[in-house]
Amino acid sequence: MLQVSDAAVGVLEEARSAQEVPDSFGVRVFAQADEAGQTGLALAFAEEPADGDAVTEQSGTEIFVAEELAEPLATTVLDVEQTPEGPQLALVPQDDEEQ
Repeated sequence: MLQVSDAAVGVLEEARSAQEVPDSFGVRVFAQADEAGQTGLALAFAEEPADGDAVTEQSGTEIFVAEELAEPLATTVLDVEQTPEGPQLALVPQDDEEQ
């Protein structure tokens, strides 16, 4: 199952607060096509999981992973990377995560 680092949970909780999203909402990870037709991962707050979503709770935050992504992301961690633009959420292999 996709893991979420404590740092990533912190970023998500900051976003939740800034957007005034209720604590009862989880974070959904799903595939979404952009304007150019390229498919990428998207994150959004959701009141409940969609049918077939894998559900887990990490550091007090519910995570809903779309059914088609649950297996491919099973050995991945949602973490925070420092970029020139500031902290950014990123997927890293579980073996690379510093604990």
